[in-house]
Amino acid sequence: MERHNDVELALWSYGAVEVAWLEQAMHLAPASPSAMRVAALFAQGGVVRIRGAAVERINGSDPLAGTKTYQGSTASDRDRRGIAAPCYDGLELEPGAGWLWSGRAPLTIMPHPPGGALLAVLPATTLMARLGNVDALTGRILSVVQGCGAVCVQLLSALVLQAPLLSAGQRLILGDGALDAIIVWLRGEQTTDDHLSTRRRELLNAIYSYIDHRLEDYQLCPRVIADRFGVSVRYLHMLFAATGITVTRWITIRRLEVIRSELLRCGGDHGSIRDIATRWGFHDLSRFSRVFRQHFGEPPSVYVRRRVGIR
Repeated sequence: MERHNDVELALWSYGAVEVAWLEQAMHLAPASPSAMRVAALFAQGGVVRIRGAAVERINGSDPLAGTKTYQGSTASDRDRRGIAAPCYDGLELEPGAGWLWSGRAPLTIMPHPPGGALLAVLPATTLMARLGNVDALTGRILSVVQGCGAVCVQLLSALVLQAPLLSAGQRLILGDGALDAIIVWLRGEQTTDDHLSTRRRELLNAIYSYIDHRLEDYQLCPRVIADRFGVSVRYLHMLFAATGITVTRWITIRRLEVIRSELLRCGGDHGSIRDIATRWGFHDLSRFSRVFRQHFGEPPSVYVRRRVGIR
């Protein structure tokens, strides 16, 4: 993600997460596919105006719900253009609103007053590995007034304010926690999307809980889960398709998150990595290392070594 501005933006690095308060208008240019990042923007101290081709209808939903246009665009102009096309007069995010930018199209951000916007830059590869398809989330207005969204904003705000007092190692650990919090928040947003009915959301959450309590069961698979909840395997796959991730991949993600916790507790030497990975069903250590890196940004040995012993 390239940033173009008259004054260089001071982004604080917390491992894979970068955070900053925007003190003035700035332009974000698309990055190359190999360096793709996702930006989470939060309106806090005032409204935040967004302009650019990235502001458009995503997957048939209207990103302008709860927002207003500005700079003199008339209703007839908007009706004629339709909001499916790039919306060059932009959005105004009210305080308490969040918005995700995929990094694929140019974007201009204008906080009013200056300093009223919080920006978090996130690794796209990790988000896609742990969330599946994030396209349905980009361009949507996301509420951060309460719940997980509010926790994320408060955490990210504290990271910016306290950054000068923290060591690089402390920022690395706190960045892991911030990224995990953002993942939890966005997972919740995936299951509260409009195309999931209340009944389906409740069923999906029950299945999540069932999977979490049976991660050590080697027999856990879509067929077992479908039988437990009295639905067909086909229906189960359709239910998970709404979240952008498959059932099998979700089981793998949750097991990897448990493995990460165990490795951090035991110190992560080569023998413990092999033993823990094998116990959780990863018998090919090279494949495990590759999958772990895809989800957490580093091979397991490097990930643990950089974090163990940090105070």
